[in-house]
Order: sequence, then C-alpha cells, then structure tokens
Amino acid sequence: MDDTLIHNQGLKVLIWVADYYKKSITEDQLIHALGMNSDIPTDWQLRECADLIGLETEYALINQHQFEHLPLPAVIKIDHSWQILIKNDAAQLILIKFTSNNQPETNLFNPNNEDYSVLLIKEKIEKPKKQPFGLSWFIPSIFRQRFQLRDIFILAAVVQVFALINPLLFENIIDKVLVGRSISSLHVLAIAMVGIAIAEPLYSFIRNKIFGYMSVQINAELSGRLYQHLMALPISYFAQRQTGKIISRIREMAQIRQFLTGSTLMLFIDLIFVILFVAILFSYSVVMSGILVGSLVIFFILWLILGPIIRQQTEKAYQSDENTTSFLTESITGIETIKTTATEKYFIRRWEKLLSHQLVQNFKVSTRGITASQLMMLISKITVALLLWVGVKEVLENRMTAGELIAYNMLSAHVTQPILRLAQIWQDFQHTLISLRRVGDILDEPIENESQGIVSAAAVQGKIDFQNIRFRYQPDTPEVLKNLSLSIKAGEFIGITGPSGSGKSTLTKLLQRLYIPQHGQVIVDGMDLAVADTVTLRRRMSVVLQESILFVGSVSENIRLSQPDASDEEVIHAATLAGALPFIEELKGGFNYQLSERGLNLSGGQRQRIALARALLTKPDILILDEATSALDYESQDVQILINDL
Repeated sequence: MDDTLIHNQGLKVLIWVADYYKKSITEDQLIHALGMNSDIPTDWQLRECADLIGLETEYALINQHQFEHLPLPAVIKIDHSWQILIKNDAAQLILIKFTSNNQPETNLFNPNNEDYSVLLIKEKIEKPKKQPFGLSWFIPSIFRQRFQLRDIFILAAVVQVFALINPLLFENIIDKVLVGRSISSLHVLAIAMVGIAIAEPLYSFIRNKIFGYMSVQINAELSGRLYQHLMALPISYFAQRQTGKIISRIREMAQIRQFLTGSTLMLFIDLIFVILFVAILFSYSVVMSGILVGSLVIFFILWLILGPIIRQQTEKAYQSDENTTSFLTESITGIETIKTTATEKYFIRRWEKLLSHQLVQNFKVSTRGITASQLMMLISKITVALLLWVGVKEVLENRMTAGELIAYNMLSAHVTQPILRLAQIWQDFQHTLISLRRVGDILDEPIENESQGIVSAAAVQGKIDFQNIRFRYQPDTPEVLKNLSLSIKAGEFIGITGPSGSGKSTLTKLLQRLYIPQHGQVIVDGMDLAVADTVTLRRRMSVVLQESILFVGSVSENIRLSQPDASDEEVIHAATLAGALPFIEELKGGFNYQLSERGLNLSGGQRQRIALARALLTKPDILILDEATSALDYESQDVQILINDL
C-alpha cells in the first residue's frame, strides 16, 4: 500500500472518531494546527491531533483475548495502516478502513494470536477552571519521567547505604584493629573498603547519568510547552508589552527549570536519608545528636528570617535586569533611527544609567546571599566544634569509643552537608518564586482560541460584512472605528483610503480576528467570526503588510512559509506573479540566497515582492494588501499589470 495513503488514513480515521463524539474538525485544520509539512502524521502526531480535538488517547498492545473487553470505538494498526475498530449489533468486531477513493469499507475482524497496536480513545472530561501558573504546572512533565525517577531513587539509596557502611568500617578499624590488634579483621575490613570505594562512584555515575538524561527530557518538554503557549497568545498581548520584557520573562523559565531539575531534586532525595542518619546518630549519643538537631533548628529559623529579605531584593534585581534587556532590544531594533537622528550619545547615557542601576541591584542580591551563606557556615563550624568537644569528653569518660567518635563525625557530615546545600537551594527558591510570578504573566494569559469555537466553512467565497463596528485599542484611548458598517461582495477588489490613524489597518486586523471589536460583528460568508476557528480563517487569507517581515533562511523558505510542501514550480510561479523572479535570479544562489534577520540584506521593494509571492503561493480566498506596494514603483509596468491581474 502507498505510504501516503496509509498515513492519510491515520487522519481520516481520527476525523471519523471525532464525528462519532460530535466534534467537528477537518484534515486541513489538523495539518496546520500541528505545523505538519505534509498529511503524513507520525503516531505521536496522531495523539496530538486527538488532544487538539478534545479526545484522550492511550497506546496499548492488545492480544486476541483482550478484545472482548476493549472500549470501542478504538483505532488499530494493521499492516502499518490505521483502521477503526467497532462492534456491530451481533457483537462482532468490525474494521472500517478507507479505500483509495476515500470511501469507508467495512470487514469482519478475527484477531490472530499476535499483539496489536491499539490507540484507545475517549472523550475528555471537562476540566475545572484553569489554575494560576505555579509549580503544579510542572508536575505532569516530571510525572512522565516517573520510571527514571524510580531508578534514580533506587541508585541514590544504594549510594547512601555505602555512605552509611563506610563510617562503620572506620569504627571497626579503630576499635578492633588498632585497639584489639586483629590483623585478620584488618584484611577483611580493608577489602570491604576497597570494594565500596569502587562501587560508590560507579553507582553515583549511573545515577547522575540517568538524572542528566531525565533533566534534558523535562527541560525540552517545558521549553516546548512555553513556546507553544506564547505562539497561541493573541496579538494584543504582544502589543501591550515590550519585546525585551517578554524575552526577559521567557529567560526566567530557565531559572525554574534549573531549580526543579538541577541539584534540588537530588538534594530532596538526599534529605530523605537525613532522617535515617539522624536516627542512627541518636543511637551513638543523645547529647551530641541533640546539639546537631539544635543546629538544624537554628538553620530553619535563619531561612525563615532571611528568605523574605533576599526575595524582596531579588525582585528589584529582576526588574532592573528586565529594564536593561528591554532597552537593549529596543536599541538594536531601532538602530537605523538612532543612526539617522545622530542620537547615539543620548542612548549610550541612558544605557549606562540603566546598567549602573542593574549592577547595584545585583550586587545587593549577591551581598545578602553571601551574608546568608556565611551565617550558615558559621553555625556549621560552631556545631562541628561543639560535637568534637562533647565527643572527646564522652570518649574520656568511657561513654563512647574512639572509633564511635570518628564514625559519628563521618555520619554527621551526611546530615550537615545536605543542610548547608539546602541553604543555597533556599536562596535559589526565592529566585524561583519571583520567576514563577513573572513567567505566569505569559502562561496565565488566555490563548487566542480558548473561548472560541471551531466553526469553519469548507471554503471562503469572500463576501465580507462589517456591522456597526466600534473598536478602541485600550479602554482609555479614543475609538478608532465608530459604528462602521461596510459590505464587500465576493470577488471584489477594493481600496480603502484615508488619513493616517483613520483605522485602515485596524479594519484588516479585525477581519483576521487579530483584534476583537468592542461592539458589532464581522461576518464572512454569513459566518460570524466570533464563533469561527481563527486558524482556519487565516489559512484562507493572505496578508502583505507595509513593513514586510522576512525571516532568516533562504528566499525559497520564506516564500514557502505558509505552504512548506509547495513544489519548486509553484514557488517560481508565485515569484513570477509578484514580479520577484527577475531580481531573485540575479541573487547569488537564486532561491537559495540566504536572508539576514528581517531580510535587511534586501531592499524594501525586494522584501515586499517576496512577501507578496509568499501571500500568492497559497492561492488565498481573501488577499489583503495593507499598503503592501508602498516600496514599489507605482509607475512601473509590472506593478500596474499585477494590480490589474489581482
């Protein structure tokens, strides 16, 4: 069977199941929503599609005896082809597959004595109201690594057992070998110590390797989830915030990831064994263990006192870092304006002022962190001195042997060292609390389609109606559009003129559902855009802006942006229609010519022609030109021909 047909069936059977659950979706919607380059989904993408529709899925390997109790309908893979599995009225298993002409075909199914790959599907239970962003957001990603966490915990337990045995061996060497003069015991104990010396780093290496691999997986998933959410936010979110501030908040996700998957998780495992070590220490000496536990209480009180102080200063430092990043981003983005207005010195002075404030705030954070660390270290050293003082006294009074004293000090280190590391982790936790709040500014923002339906038409004819539209960008700004009504017939090519600020561009953004009017309706082919799927809607439109943005990559990749699987012939045809082919052929490498950021290694007119080619490639039902030919020569013959053709 043809591979494309096989994989097409994957989407088709999923759409069939979606229809069974009364959920409307099209193949094109799924392909675009997942950013697929073609209609050949992988098994994982098939699950992502189901999640997008509102279905829960789970992979399972099923043998012939388990089909009787299998929840249906399900999707089963037979001969590398996904098919639908149901039961008829006679309780017989039925397979539904799509033929080469996309028609469903049914057959009886009798399972053989083999394992089958089955995708179990059920409708999602309506989720409760979304909780604010916090540490719970990370739990699903960490839970998916539960088996690796189990292995890490087992290996950590083995390493801790070695850490427990070592002091006991030293105790026996001191008390039995040195005091008792037992050479035979020395050989046995020495061999045991060599064995532990080899095994402990080996187990630690395996543990750290698994932990590192798990951390990479969690980090990759968290970064992907954050970026997906960012891309799903409405345009108004970006319009109301500086680019530098958004970038700064994204960077703070690294602080949270590092806190959760770095030394914190390993320390948490170590702290579990601290309780065991403390219990063993009490069996050696109640007095000494009381001193040790008392020092832990002092540590805890210091954390409670210093935590809010460090967090308050860290908040100021983060704000200062954000302001510096925003100003730097703004300066680089507007460097042409800075150069043409000869205001370099002015911007340098502003930069120095911001940088100075940033360094001062960071220095204060560092100073308070160092103060906290040194206080912890002071308590630790006093505790060690007290333990040695009391311990030697216990030995001299024959309540403890010399070997037990050495073993006690070695064991106590496995209590105090994690606590000292916890002091640093506590400081990191203060940073993480701030990062959680700031990253929450992104992740708590509702995504664009969260409150909209997925109503979509098979095609757009192009009849557009604006009915009593009123719109303002901010509640405290004047209305840009006041009770505007406009009707555009399908197939019409119209121009909208007016002075700057009259709402021409705003009108096109309302049509694309980038902004939502405060009053009135935008209707396309009788469909209110308030209940439309914005992704499908925008796929059927193409927009060329006055300031055409191109991305780093080849000319061909930029033209193919909305249709990555377009053939070379289609790309050339679109470039020809846009009048871009002559200058592209003159570029070094032609369509493979590499563009710089924003396409600034091309002229304004060349960028607009490539953007126009990109828009025409998809053969849109609605084409919007927002002063898209402002950088072109209106008098040139090819532009006049292009406008007439459109």
